[in-house]
Amino acid sequence: MSVRIRVVSWNVDSRPTGLLDAKVELLRRLQPDLALLQEIGRPVYRALLPHPSAHQRMHRRSRVFAWGALSTDLGNPRASEYRLGCAVLGVASTALLDAQVLQQAPFDVRDPVRPGFLWRTVAAQAALSTGDLLTVCSFHGRQPAGQPAAALRRAFHTGIATWLTGVPGPVVFGIDAGPPAPEGTDPLLGPGPVHHLNPVLSAGYDHLWATPELEVLAAERLSDEAAAAGSDHALLLADLALRSP
Repeated sequence: MSVRIRVVSWNVDSRPTGLLDAKVELLRRLQPDLALLQEIGRPVYRALLPHPSAHQRMHRRSRVFAWGALSTDLGNPRASEYRLGCAVLGVASTALLDAQVLQQAPFDVRDPVRPGFLWRTVAAQAALSTGDLLTVCSFHGRQPAGQPAAALRRAFHTGIATWLTGVPGPVVFGIDAGPPAPEGTDPLLGPGPVHHLNPVLSAGYDHLWATPELEVLAAERLSDEAAAAGSDHALLLADLALRSP
């Protein structure tokens, strides 16, 4: 027996000039079970999760996802209203068990840099309808424009990759990683990454990875649709199958 999971990874680019309604409608149309979103502000996040105090029938009809975790809410200190972060969201056929920023990742940085690293990470443990557990992660990479930015980017990827080596499968992560590292080696994205996940799909700076327990049934880059919704990043869409033991 296997359970099919539709996953979206997307940098929604939720600056004030973005097309909020178009972004929400695109996600509604694609009907993902799990969404791994980067560069997401609280207004977009709230639009995907209307407040449950609204009229019950309206709330059920309008909401796209049943639960979510936003990195800028989870960090300590909590980020400002204007900081863009990462989010993981799921539909009602899944359940959120736990969510965190990667406090335990061995990022080789100190304050005041470290909080900015953590706000770019979120990991959630979700339960599927079969009772299987899945770790779902969303990351937004550092931009390597010279030194010390390139060193910060490598520290960010090294910390995540090292953290992933201790996370049992099944795991899926999406990342806007930015341009390739100038030195050509990347412990998170390869060649020869240190963790146990496999590439599912990529488009430019954006990547989706999953552990071998998750079989890739279909994968698609939606560039035109994402651009029409006001994002400068392609949306990565994958249908995965998790085989239950």
